[in-house]
Amino acid sequence: MKTEDGMESPIYLALNMSRVLNNEESFKLMDKVGPRVCVTTATHPGFVGFMANTQTGILPLAGRYGGGSIHMETTLNPVRNYQYTMWRRWQDHDEFHEQQFSRVFELCTSCLEIVVEGPWEPVYRIVKARMPPVRSMGQIADLGQDFVQQQEFIRFATPQRCVAIGEHTVVPGREKAFEEGAIETMEALSDSTGFLGYMILRQIGVCALGSFMLDPVSMAESLQTLGANPPRNPKPLFRTLDAVPSPPEYLIHSEWDATEMAQMGFARVLVNHDVRKIHDDGVMAHLIRGPYIMFFHPMMEESGWRSFL
Repeated sequence: MKTEDGMESPIYLALNMSRVLNNEESFKLMDKVGPRVCVTTATHPGFVGFMANTQTGILPLAGRYGGGSIHMETTLNPVRNYQYTMWRRWQDHDEFHEQQFSRVFELCTSCLEIVVEGPWEPVYRIVKARMPPVRSMGQIADLGQDFVQQQEFIRFATPQRCVAIGEHTVVPGREKAFEEGAIETMEALSDSTGFLGYMILRQIGVCALGSFMLDPVSMAESLQTLGANPPRNPKPLFRTLDAVPSPPEYLIHSEWDATEMAQMGFARVLVNHDVRKIHDDGVMAHLIRGPYIMFFHPMMEESGWRSFL
């Protein structure tokens, strides 16, 4: 399926972003509501998987963000809650929200008591991806089949892995150069200890219904209920592709065996001369903002989406 810029993507990702109170009650509520949202999402045939993540820390980047650390599980408050859903077409995601608005509204409004910011739901196409299947150590023998099939990139991710998400805002007109540089950088990092895989994602818009950005009448109605009485005729405040960001926004998603290994791997863009030049010339030279790298723990996942890549 092609986007408005004529580019194709094997699948599309919607990333529902919010910041929630970091306490025991919040996680209990997310554990209670999250599975119901996932079951509801799976009613649409265009849905191919999901991945729910909670933030555990940031990359201090040699002191550039010296107030942070890779482990902030108890001190970071509010905490980011990033939930990917994966789709055959970005239109499938819009259609799902239209068809299941009432049910999603009821489920999500039950969580508003813990929300400090959000939700906001950008939509992305995949520029490049090399992602591993999710396996346990008990499935390590499956690696033998990978070798027999002579797969180019042999990895497997455990449920205990670390997810790193890096935000990048790019100078308009330099998107192609940035994408090439980002790919070259991630390939250079791919032999780092603990590196599992990566995706380079370009934002193509924002889903209004998934962001609770409704027409004014519906917005007012949504504030007159605790979830049992959804707005009667909700309309999205804007179309998804109307919200394509300018300047362009990218996320670089990578996965690692552990946060400490991710920190060591990313450090190579500063302390390894060859990797540093690749990153400086291919990525840093084209940025308006970034890189800002956050670490997450994957809480839940339906990993079938990985096979599409």
